[in-house]
Amino acid sequence: MGVRKATTPSAPVRGLVGRAGTTSLFDLHRWQPTGVAAQFVEHYWSVSWDLRDPYESTVITFPAVHLTNEWGTDGSRHGHTLPAVLLHGVVERVFRTTIRGTGTVVGARFHPGGFTARYGRDAGSLKGRVERAEELLPDAPRDVENCLAALESAIGSDASLDDTYVRLRKLVELIRDDDRLHRVEQVMEHSPWSARTTQRVFRRYVGVPVKWVLCRYRLQQAALEIESQPGVDHADLAARLGWYDQAHFINDFRTMLGSTPGEYAASYGS
Repeated sequence: MGVRKATTPSAPVRGLVGRAGTTSLFDLHRWQPTGVAAQFVEHYWSVSWDLRDPYESTVITFPAVHLTNEWGTDGSRHGHTLPAVLLHGVVERVFRTTIRGTGTVVGARFHPGGFTARYGRDAGSLKGRVERAEELLPDAPRDVENCLAALESAIGSDASLDDTYVRLRKLVELIRDDDRLHRVEQVMEHSPWSARTTQRVFRRYVGVPVKWVLCRYRLQQAALEIESQPGVDHADLAARLGWYDQAHFINDFRTMLGSTPGEYAASYGS
């Protein structure tokens, strides 16, 4: 199998709400892809659980499409009968799912734009949707190791890059990594295309507009810092990450997660 050694996050994880308090509830592992698949896939991941009581998991979603292979005793997930190979489009708010019984999910998280670059489908048409996708992973194995190998093989076979995706990926990574970028106009200064073309590329390849991507990465960073840095000053955090004032930050945070930053810190802070 080509994928690289797994990591097992137990500390706060960007995008995953309250990971530090859930290590006894479910096992989470990540693997790095290799070869051709690595051009499209950010990482592979698996979650497995054996629960007496149901648990609602919350993820502050990334601007990414996921391809998952899912099985377990719970019978159905996301409206689909198990076992199932599923395609998850970008979720605009947060992704909440209740896990129960015993179960496993093995998935590939594509780079933003990576799914469209690999398979040619408009990511915007998948936004907020979960579809069956057995044709993308035929005869999907029901064990983690063989499933990872099957994903690596299927995604890496007969794949070629297009120039639009290569340039898009550089721009999205800049948005993700440079927290000095606060406004769409700043992003456009770094774009290789006109503002109109940039928005069109984002909607087709990523599935959401530039503003959404910019705001989502900043909100993820804010939640991560609140979880991992006890006593972080929320007003300073809001200003540093580009909010006009703390009131706007609180409103955006509450809209996404249903709680204020202070309430979030009380629930999930270190």
